[in-house]
Amino acid sequence: MRRPAPAALLLALAATVAGCSTGEIKIDQKKAEGLARKIGDSGQVRVRTVSCPSGVKAKKGTDFDCNLVYADGQKATITMHQLDDKGRIRTSGTDIHLVK
Repeated sequence: MRRPAPAALLLALAATVAGCSTGEIKIDQKKAEGLARKIGDSGQVRVRTVSCPSGVKAKKGTDFDCNLVYADGQKATITMHQLDDKGRIRTSGTDIHLVK
């Protein structure tokens, strides 16, 4: 069983990309997955796969979850918190929730 990373590893990531012609800003899926992997790998077991949803509209105060699968087969989710309408997100080890 892995231990979540300390809250001191709280990170913020500017993950923005312009949307279609609507001018809508969406979260950069690949950057969100990179952040999820970085935080998820801070435990004792390495992350094997990460999957974040695509097309998430940037909206301050809303959250979304990414799925993690560890090398030992354990599954978890990590919650991403949107800091603003420009696509900045944050997460930490305390946002990892093991799936039973």
